[in-house]
Amino acid sequence: MRGYLSVENSQKEDYLNIFFNAYWRDNLDLSSEKEFSKLLENLKIDSKAFLEKINQQSIKDDLKRLTSDAFKKEVFGAPTFIVNNKIFWGQDRLEYALEELN
Repeated sequence: MRGYLSVENSQKEDYLNIFFNAYWRDNLDLSSEKEFSKLLENLKIDSKAFLEKINQQSIKDDLKRLTSDAFKKEVFGAPTFIVNNKIFWGQDRLEYALEELN
C-alpha cells in the first residue's frame, strides 16, 4: 500500500494492476524479495529507490491518514466503491456502482 503512494502518478494504474493481479490472480508471494523485485523491474522502478521511499515517514503518515479516512467511511475491503455516499463492495458490485453514478 505504501508502494502505491510512493510511485509516480503516471505509474499508479500499472502498479496497482500488476501487484493486484500478482497477489489475487497469480497467487505470488509478495513477501518474497525476488518476486517483488521482479514486479518492480517490470514496471521499470528501481528497487533501492522504491524501498527508500516507502520507508519515508511522510508515506507512512499518508497511509495512516487514508486508512483512518476509509475506516470512518466504513470501507472494509478491496475493492470498495463509494458513489453518492453509498458503499459498493466487491468487484461483482462495480455494475451497481456505475448504475448509481449514472
